[in-house]
Amino acid sequence: MKILLTLVLVVSAAAAACAFDLGGFFGACNKAPEAPAVPAPSAEPKPGNCDFPVNIKPEEARYFIEAKHPVVIDIRRPEEYAAGHLEAVNLQLDYYAPDFKEQLGRLDRNAKYLLYCRSGHRTGITLLMMKDLGFTDIHDLEGGLNAWTAAGLPVVQ
Repeated sequence: MKILLTLVLVVSAAAAACAFDLGGFFGACNKAPEAPAVPAPSAEPKPGNCDFPVNIKPEEARYFIEAKHPVVIDIRRPEEYAAGHLEAVNLQLDYYAPDFKEQLGRLDRNAKYLLYCRSGHRTGITLLMMKDLGFTDIHDLEGGLNAWTAAGLPVVQ
């Protein structure tokens, strides 16, 4: 009976040591559990080569504009646009216009797009609208025009 009681105490102590991470006391607890096999992540999506929205940092956006020639859309109000915008703008659509979504719906769903606003909030919502409308190659300038100018990149008035 003493042997059985001793065995129960030793097993209980071992279980408690593992449960409370006292692994140095019992060798069986030192072994780390094996991580489940996870496939390696695919390469980071590149602007102009994906089927979902990508947020593009200012320097990367400049390269995207120069190399891929997307349709660049400024979705700020007309007075914001007049105060300064990217030189490459192809289209200015007022996010607050009552027919904004309809204007988006008239665009070519197969073209490459780069959207921007002042800070990125409006473009985030617009990307979701465009995705729902069936656009596939849509991107936004991360941080909007604020980030563009903070990176020292030019704007025109």
